[in-house]
Amino acid sequence: MSEEVLDVAIVGTGPRGISVFERIAANLTAEPEPRSVRIWLIDAVELGAGRIWRTDQETCFLMNTVVGEISMFSGVSDGEPCRPGAGLSFQQWLHAQPDPALAGLGHDDYAPRYAYGRYLRYVYDSVVRGMSGLGEVVEVVGKVTSLREEGNSYELRVSTADDDLTVTTDAVVITTGHAQAELSKHQCELARFAQGRAELRYLSGDSAADLDIPSIAPRTAVGVVGLGLSFYDILMSFTVGRGGKFKESIDGAMFYVPSGNEPWIVAGSRSGLPIRSRGRNQKGVTDRAAPKFLTSAAIGRLRERSLQHRGSPALDFDHDVLPLLQAEINYVYYTTQARAQHGPERAEAVAAELRTLGPGLARWREVAVRYALHDVEPVDLDQLSRPLHAKRFNSGASLVAEVRRILRADIAEARQGNVDSPLKAALDAIRDSREVLRHAVDFGGLTPRSQRADFLDRFGSRTSSLFTGPPLERTAQFLALIDARVLDIVGPDAVHGCDAEQDRFFLESPAVEGSRRYCDVLIDSRIPIPGLVRNTDPLMRQLVAERMAVGFVHGDAEEVFHTGALHITPAERRVISADDRPHRAIYALGIPTEGVCWFTQIGNGRPGVLTSYSRDADVIALSVLRRAKSNAF
Repeated sequence: MSEEVLDVAIVGTGPRGISVFERIAANLTAEPEPRSVRIWLIDAVELGAGRIWRTDQETCFLMNTVVGEISMFSGVSDGEPCRPGAGLSFQQWLHAQPDPALAGLGHDDYAPRYAYGRYLRYVYDSVVRGMSGLGEVVEVVGKVTSLREEGNSYELRVSTADDDLTVTTDAVVITTGHAQAELSKHQCELARFAQGRAELRYLSGDSAADLDIPSIAPRTAVGVVGLGLSFYDILMSFTVGRGGKFKESIDGAMFYVPSGNEPWIVAGSRSGLPIRSRGRNQKGVTDRAAPKFLTSAAIGRLRERSLQHRGSPALDFDHDVLPLLQAEINYVYYTTQARAQHGPERAEAVAAELRTLGPGLARWREVAVRYALHDVEPVDLDQLSRPLHAKRFNSGASLVAEVRRILRADIAEARQGNVDSPLKAALDAIRDSREVLRHAVDFGGLTPRSQRADFLDRFGSRTSSLFTGPPLERTAQFLALIDARVLDIVGPDAVHGCDAEQDRFFLESPAVEGSRRYCDVLIDSRIPIPGLVRNTDPLMRQLVAERMAVGFVHGDAEEVFHTGALHITPAERRVISADDRPHRAIYALGIPTEGVCWFTQIGNGRPGVLTSYSRDADVIALSVLRRAKSNAF
């Protein structure tokens, strides 16, 4: 080792921070003469788990990825002790736990969130041990409040429970994850309304684990805005978390036995429906289908064509990318329908014809007719995501009947699985295509207008509810809580606000007669990406105020789109300052870059599979070490 020490600070030690830490250590281990390194690991909540995955969460909060698809080590276990670059997957770690409830979880089960936090701690501790002999690890529990250049170094101010301290480093990696956002104008009005009335409360902008749910008294009327994954955490905290029990009747139907400690819950959202169930997993870790139409090569050809015709390689999502994605979805749908109706040989014949025809769906209908695929129409993502849109209901009972019909059908499809159900298999094709979608949309890959309007506002906001959902048991529990009259729903295009005459909050749907419901506690379960404008994190505020960082602004002659994401370089993920200069060694990864990169919420790699999750961490790790070796700092 050389005597000179390289100081690296990793700010935020949730999954993204751990992934960079692990890759730095793995790359150091692989070097014949590794440089001596001091790594500062800084987290405001819990080292090795962060805030979202902290280990003291309620046991009823579940992950939405099956345990067999998760690993935080960049390489598989080789039978030797876990170390940087090789270690136990989440499933392998679970099987070694003394708690039977965890050890008994199978490949296709869903683990509690706190268990994943414990696994993250295990990986983190393994990497810390692996750093022995390579350098020093300094752990700091505190919030970074500022980051400034001082000569050839960076100085971070960190506020801890005991004192403020200054950390001087050669490189900084920002992996801070979800930050709270400033309240919007409407949210401020709701908060002020509650402040003036002692019996009312307004909660928003945070995960269920960080909301003050336990203090809400039984029988309180509670309104919940949003029916996504966070909604289910809130729902479980109010029910199972308070002693309620879900049971099955003789005929297998789920029902709920209240504890008496539940509040009365009413909920609403734009779609009027909860996020749909993921299909029962039938795939192994490496069973994701290779795209047939939406490929990196196809994206490259589209960029060449766009450059020739439009003078820019930026793509139009609806015109260029979506047709290829729809072909991927419907290729799986048609071939799975053929297998279900006529067997595997017919499915292969259909697949061969569709590949020959190419991605134009207009000609695929002829194939369906010729091969006797009865009642097979192309998958309509808009209709699937908003089946209640444009419908009107004369009562809450008629709404509930329609919601029950839709969700029971969804449960039936989910039970078939993500291979055997034509619909769930087709929707899973979106997950299988995410890597190529990133290739198409990241770093200004779309035109500004198309990124904002087509991809984020329409496709992203609607279709995420179709393929990122919870296990099917959550949907069954949703219906059981409606039957038990613990939960009520207001309908689609739900609106919420303050009623000064009633001195209460309300939720209602314009599509349902008599849907207005009053409540004393209003919870907004939606967790926004705060971006740089509404971000309450003092570090992000300071970086922007002092022009050390700037938001990525995507613009052309037609539109300028302020993404709110940290502007970073594509190659190394280095943060770019307001004068368009990449910093020597300030890097960012994950949630702070959402808007430059897509779907950064993913918090894990996959065992034995090199995904963009591990590659992104490795890019930063190699950049830090190579720049240090060449004195490029």
